[in-house]
Amino acid sequence: MSLVSGREHISALSGALAKLGAGAREAIDTAGKAGDADTADLFTEISRGLDKLLWMIEAHLQAQD
Repeated sequence: MSLVSGREHISALSGALAKLGAGAREAIDTAGKAGDADTADLFTEISRGLDKLLWMIEAHLQAQD
């Protein structure tokens, strides 16, 4: 097991959250195209939460510069 710096860990977490957010936005589009507004709304809420968390994580990266 190798140890990484705090900055590397936050950067990896940021990348993972960005991928999750992109997946949630794809799910919103898919549900919308299928005419399933309720599911699209659920994924919209998930996307908002992920975007908020990503913003907070990225703020830590900027603070470390």
